[in-house]
Amino acid sequence: MAIKDLRQWIEQLEKEGEVCRVKEKVDWNLELGGVTQEVFDREGPAVLFENIKDYENALCKRFFTGGVSMYSRIALMLGVPKDTPPKELVDIWRKRSKNLIKPKVVAAGPCKENMIKGDEIDLLKQFPVPFWHNHDGGRYIGTFDGVVTKERDGDWINVGNYRRMVHNKNQIGIAFPLGQHIWEHWRSFRKKGENVPIAIANGWNPVLPSVSCAHVPRGVCEYDVMGGLMGEPVELVKCETSDLLVPASAEIVFEGELNTNMDTFTMEGPFGEYTGYYCTVPSKRPVITIKCITFRNDPILRGTLEGVPINEDHRICSIHHSASIFDLLQERMTGVKAVNVDPSTGWANVFVQIDNSYYGQVQQVAANVWSSGISTMVGKNVFVFDEDIDLWDLKKIMWAMAYRITTDRGIAKFPGWVSPLDPSVHPKDAIHEAIKKGDRLLFDCTKPIDWPRTEKWFGEKFPYLAYPDDDTMTKVRNNWKKYGFKK
Repeated sequence: MAIKDLRQWIEQLEKEGEVCRVKEKVDWNLELGGVTQEVFDREGPAVLFENIKDYENALCKRFFTGGVSMYSRIALMLGVPKDTPPKELVDIWRKRSKNLIKPKVVAAGPCKENMIKGDEIDLLKQFPVPFWHNHDGGRYIGTFDGVVTKERDGDWINVGNYRRMVHNKNQIGIAFPLGQHIWEHWRSFRKKGENVPIAIANGWNPVLPSVSCAHVPRGVCEYDVMGGLMGEPVELVKCETSDLLVPASAEIVFEGELNTNMDTFTMEGPFGEYTGYYCTVPSKRPVITIKCITFRNDPILRGTLEGVPINEDHRICSIHHSASIFDLLQERMTGVKAVNVDPSTGWANVFVQIDNSYYGQVQQVAANVWSSGISTMVGKNVFVFDEDIDLWDLKKIMWAMAYRITTDRGIAKFPGWVSPLDPSVHPKDAIHEAIKKGDRLLFDCTKPIDWPRTEKWFGEKFPYLAYPDDDTMTKVRNNWKKYGFKK
């Protein structure tokens, strides 16, 4: 059975020793963000804040974060042993995310236990919205949930993850780059001079925020992908103010309208982003007016800290971005063995393992990654390795880079469109706020396939490894406990 809601998820994490309930009073102003950062830096547990300054008697008193900030918890989300290695998690994601399962609409659910509308709404008084970083433009209520929209003249539903800053009692600013799926929906309504019905589902099965920030093809509904990952349909209920559908057991559902009249846009930002830097300046962006909020009894607000890697979204995105790149490469070429969009660089570095079986294979990897739509945010730098390099061991990665890159073939530069949040491009060189031109790099970390064999290397193209032979190591490992070692 799949995880039914956030509360069941927290209970499961507690049984596994993967969550900490913080009962000490914590200030929503910077301290909550500081605690979260320290937990991420220490690779600590998920955190449920239960005593937040100024919210002791509020509508919402609790805040949860870090549910998928470690591979062990991602494994638990997928229903596999918590020690499942990330390479296998990528394979599981690839397989299940293709097995789309349509959602099931139900009459009612826990998210309908309470409702407030209109003048009853006061976001900052009712919800413990963090002020994450001291240079942020405001308090961000939206960092790790599901923003639901639907195209105006069709059935395509999108569930995405977009940052949202509180402006006042019932309005929040939202940032979404050009070309994203919500942007397409927004344009379809703007052409008709209409605002966009919108719903935000916060706090549910961890597949909700995990899939909402994943690379899902245009026209595919994220609820179908969530169902595939869960192995059963997502149960949805209809919103109060529109025909949009949201998870029936979500903690909180914010319903409203997203404006399309650019004259009504309001200043939003800055915000410490996933690259670990402040790379955007405050600018006028669309506004969501909240008209209705439904919520569970004693609801829990869900969010996450952005900033210097490795944070929660870096970890979960490393799995599904790796899956997407792996699928892309296998569709277009042969000999790809593994892909790791490493979380340490916020998706900038992509490590690819190949069988190194034909000349030009390394360059083909980079060409295929950079010709795909995902490369606007993922894969600025592509590193290609042989099969003997573990892509999830940075010590092995650095070793291969040190001794297998050669000056004549090792590094290739390719101009292109890089992430608008990339700090390596100066604002003066940006074409547009959402478009930065920069350089992408290919690092060939493989053993040269075109080198001649030489007797000086025992008749091989590349030197032998200075490492004990397989038979010796098998004997040693079988006798390990006999030697007196405990680990």
